[in-house]
Amino acid sequence: MFLFKNPFIQNIPQKNNVLLLETNGCHGEVIGGYAKYFQDLGYNVYCLVKNTIKKENPFIRLKNVTVFYTKSKKFAKLLKIDILKRYDHIFVMSSMNYDYGEKTVNELWPDINKHPSVYYVHHNMEYIEQHFNPKDTKHNIMLGHFKNTTYMNPHLFGDFDIPQKSDKTIFICVGGINPKRKNHTMLLSAIENLDAKGFDFTVYIVGSGSIKHLKPNVKKHIKLLGHLDYPDMYKYVESAHFFLPLLDDKNSAHDRYIKTQVTGSAQLIYGFRKIPIIHEKFATFYDFNDKNAIIYHDLLDGMKTAISMSTKDYNAYIKSLDKTVNKIYNETLNNLKGILNA
Repeated sequence: MFLFKNPFIQNIPQKNNVLLLETNGCHGEVIGGYAKYFQDLGYNVYCLVKNTIKKENPFIRLKNVTVFYTKSKKFAKLLKIDILKRYDHIFVMSSMNYDYGEKTVNELWPDINKHPSVYYVHHNMEYIEQHFNPKDTKHNIMLGHFKNTTYMNPHLFGDFDIPQKSDKTIFICVGGINPKRKNHTMLLSAIENLDAKGFDFTVYIVGSGSIKHLKPNVKKHIKLLGHLDYPDMYKYVESAHFFLPLLDDKNSAHDRYIKTQVTGSAQLIYGFRKIPIIHEKFATFYDFNDKNAIIYHDLLDGMKTAISMSTKDYNAYIKSLDKTVNKIYNETLNNLKGILNA
């Protein structure tokens, strides 16, 4: 009975269609970027995602993309080959499913492997090494340049505006206050030093955490936004001038962001043209240089440079960053063409 009522079954595509599949309740922001690439190649894009993604609304700025939402237990009925074969290509947005103890998607729903054109997006190189064929460059997709994988970076969120550089500089960092992901301690130290020198600025922090323990002279520069859905998060990112990835060169846990996976900050920096303030250790991996990013050895110096930057220099950085992002777009699009036509 369910099969006939579900719109994913009733809406049978004709041809030239691609299915983007996300079985987890995360990574929704990645789907839109891939959808845009397929659209630019002339495909009709259909997304099948876990229903918990719906309330986060990551697709708010997308156009002409059909999204179907379903519960985890319904995937078994939907991911059958007689349904999947209606699509020319299937892109699995997360190769691992976290609801069932980090098992591979093709292990949980084996009919996926019966399709002749299936590609897996991995969010960690270790997934490929442990569960997939490490030599299968064509079907293993990564968001960064890693050995024996196809590079495809999804940073296309839709239309956006770039704010003018004003007297009051706005920084933003996205991600919970967690030392395994970001070093907020060095940020707080930099804020205290900048305040002592009389600089006027605001730092938006998107993510869970508390600033109750902070000194008033530090707290006054911070706007802790907490967890936001994608529409609100996009608005705050759009309104900021500079992005703070807060990667720590001295924290070995952060080395994974250049060795085995990609920080989500990069996608937002690319997609909304936010000038990154990033440590020199991590810059090159993300195609950042001294013309499109503020590369620092000490965060305080990087933030000083940003606050003092003239409108002319700010616009020059944005222009250079735009060229870099267009290069990434073209490389990704050509890589996608290559694997689909191989």
